[in-house]
Amino acid sequence: MFSPTRRGRALELWVAVLMLAGTACGAGMPAAPVSLPLPVAAPAEPSAMRGQKTPKTAKAPKTKQRPPEPKAVPASRKATPASPRTARAVRVDSAALERAVTKAHAHWPLAIALARRSGNPEVAEQAAVALVREAERLRLSPSLLGAVLLIENTPLDPTAVSSQGAIGLMQVMPIHRGSYGCFADLVNVDTNICHGASILKHMVRRTNSVSLALKRYNGCVRGRNTPRCYRYPVRVLRTASRLRREMLLAAADTSLVLQEVLAATPRRSSGGRQLVTSPDSSDSEGEGSSITCASFFGCLRDRWTARY
Repeated sequence: MFSPTRRGRALELWVAVLMLAGTACGAGMPAAPVSLPLPVAAPAEPSAMRGQKTPKTAKAPKTKQRPPEPKAVPASRKATPASPRTARAVRVDSAALERAVTKAHAHWPLAIALARRSGNPEVAEQAAVALVREAERLRLSPSLLGAVLLIENTPLDPTAVSSQGAIGLMQVMPIHRGSYGCFADLVNVDTNICHGASILKHMVRRTNSVSLALKRYNGCVRGRNTPRCYRYPVRVLRTASRLRREMLLAAADTSLVLQEVLAATPRRSSGGRQLVTSPDSSDSEGEGSSITCASFFGCLRDRWTARY
């Protein structure tokens, strides 16, 4: 069976043959042999072509392509070299530096700082040894203990007695004599510092705050014992910060020799009249401690140096 398309084409061929035969008969001429056209294959149906596989054509060999040449950039468009980044400021723990300096150089950086501030290098070296020892034992900062010592007794007079009865370098009250495992001699430098450091550590443990501990060390419980006593912690902490800085600078200077620095430190004059400060240690550098000076202007200079 032929498809409708093939049937139509075959019918057209027969009609053409009959027309040619009729024309030849009408003219009285013999009919010439007629050549029939070959049937042309109709295009395959889509359904039949789906099952057939198309032959694969050979792929042309790939040719290596050269990379494009970089285009020339005008000089005006060339990027300028980036400026080097500035190094970020690194915060350093000064307390950790102080511990490292004390561990490496022992007491002499603190001794130099105390000698320069007090003008009493002999007692300064002995006090520095005791302060570093007690700071390590009680886990306190040597600069903090040194600041309390400087605020309470700037000239480092071991025999100083305040109007309230406080004795020695750290102005310890006689009621604490022989407590905290220390000896009873409050005039002795090592014993007095042992009492003062132990009292401050005891206050720090009770209050869990250095500022409150300093207030109680100064007797500022309700603000009635000493006037303006609330300024005392600020002054001690400020002095401790400056003292720590002086210790670090002294340790960084490799040209310093302890004995040479102590020998070159100017001494306070031992002659002249005696100036007794007010019993308010929060507004003076010694609670009732005596400051010896040669003249009135020398006393003013000592007060100014001790306060600032």
